Amino acid sequence: MASFFLIIMVSTSLLLIPNSEGREFLVGGSEDSWKVPLPSPDFLNHWAGTHRFQIGDALIFKYNNMTESVQIVPKKDYESCYEEVGDDHQSFNDGNTKVILRSSGPIYFISGHKSHCHMGLKLVVVVMSAMHHHQQPTSPNHSLPLPPSPSPLSSNEGALACTPATEFMMGLGVSLVMLFYLVN
Repeated sequence: MASFFLIIMVSTSLLLIPNSEGREFLVGGSEDSWKVPLPSPDFLNHWAGTHRFQIGDALIFKYNNMTESVQIVPKKDYESCYEEVGDDHQSFNDGNTKVILRSSGPIYFISGHKSHCHMGLKLVVVVMSAMHHHQQPTSPNHSLPLPPSPSPLSSNEGALACTPATEFMMGLGVSLVMLFYLVN
């Protein structure tokens, strides 16, 4: 009987181990944050300043793709709101853009509409490297990450989306299997 309780305690504790995959951040904190008008011109950067982004985390941009888009740009184009797509720009207009943060340093995002960018619809996030996750991040001169991952509805090669609910169900399943073998 004591081993039964030990197995239940161990399998339950597995449910409490945090997932080592990156976290997902909804840009601006709500589904309608990537649009104008903004509460203030620095609203999105203020939001970003309240979070610590790490390699492997993802930014989720939700927006109306009929009126808006998202671009990843170099710092100079971020500062000037230069939205012409070139070799150093990545542009998205699917309305539900997921960008995996794959390199450390600052990453610059702007609206694909120059007037919206000038009204504050732009964002810079500073991604910390794994070895500096407890220190204040620095800003190297490069700004473009590797290409973002496909949209959440697209197929990911070998990827498994794991939400807290699926983690709980997997842990419960492991507990039940262990209980079955203990009883039999």
